[in-house]
Amino acid sequence: MDRIPPLGQSDDAQHFAIRLWPDPFPAITPAHRVIALFGARLPDTYIEAMTHQPTPPVWINLEYLTAEPWATTCHGLASPHPRLPLTEYFFFPGITPGTGGVVIEPGLSQEWAHFDRAAFLARLGIPQDEKRLMSLFSYDSAALDSLINTCSKDGTPGWRILSFDTPALPRLARRLGRTHLAPGETIQLGGLELRILPWLTQDDYDRLLWSSDFNIVRGEDSFVRAQLAGKPMLWQPYVQREAAHLAKLDAFLEHYTNGLPEALIQAIHTLHHAFNREEAFTLPSVQQLRDLETHALLWREQIIARGDLAWHLLEFKPN
Repeated sequence: MDRIPPLGQSDDAQHFAIRLWPDPFPAITPAHRVIALFGARLPDTYIEAMTHQPTPPVWINLEYLTAEPWATTCHGLASPHPRLPLTEYFFFPGITPGTGGVVIEPGLSQEWAHFDRAAFLARLGIPQDEKRLMSLFSYDSAALDSLINTCSKDGTPGWRILSFDTPALPRLARRLGRTHLAPGETIQLGGLELRILPWLTQDDYDRLLWSSDFNIVRGEDSFVRAQLAGKPMLWQPYVQREAAHLAKLDAFLEHYTNGLPEALIQAIHTLHHAFNREEAFTLPSVQQLRDLETHALLWREQIIARGDLAWHLLEFKPN
C-alpha cells in the first residue's frame, strides 16, 4: 500500500493505492513507516532494503483488537530482528488505556450533532411509529430463536428488527415459518416486525446504528462502530476454539460495565453470555435501556478521549 501525494482538495488529505503483492517482490524504496497487519510477513527483499535506509523505518506490527489485560502489557513492545539491525514493534488497537485506540474519523462528532434520524429512516422506508428499533448484524446462533420469541411477545410498543442477508437469515426464516427471506421483505409475528434491509454503505450502516434503540453486532468493525454510536448494544465475538472468544468478551465487559450499578452489570453480563452461549435470554427492560443509553454515551466519550488509531500509528515513536 503506497501513499500517493494529496490531490489538491485538502492539504491534509491522505490517499492510498492498493497494489498487488507480486512474487518476486520488486526492488522499491521502503516507506518511512511500515505497518504489517496481523503479523503479515514482509517480503525478504523489502526487509533487506529497510536496512539500507539512512534512518531505519518505524516498523509496526498492527495486531487485532482486544480488551484483555495482556494487550496493554504487549503494546509497544520491541521485537528485534534475529539477523538484521531492525526492530519491529507490537501495536494493539484498543478501547482501554495504554493501547492504540480505534478508528475515529475526523468530523464524526459534527455528524452526530447534525444527524436527521427521521429523514434517514424515511429514506430506508422505515415507518415513523412507536416501535423500538433493533439493528441485527450477527453470525448464525441458536440464540436468535430466543430473540424472535422474546420480541414477538413484547406487545407494546413492540420491536422492529432490521436485519441483513447474513448467514443468520436462514435461521430467522425457519423460525418465522418461511423457506427463505430476502432483502425488501417484512414479516410480522406478534409484537415483532422483522425487516430485511439491502446492504448499506458503511456510512449508512453507521447511521442505522445511531438510529436504533438497541444494536446487536459481531466481530470487530461493527463492534467498534456500535460503541461509537452511543447506543445500548450486544456484542457477538467470532467463535474461537477453547472458548477464547468468551475471554475476549469478559475482558470487554469488565471495562464496559465499570462503575455501573451491580444489578445493571449483572444484566449486561447475563445477556451477553446467554447470547454467546446460544442460550435463551430476555432483552433489557425499558428502564434498563434508558440507563444503558446514558452509559453508552459516556462510554463513547471515553473512547474518543483516548484518541484515533490512525493518529496513534502516525505518532508512535519507539522508546
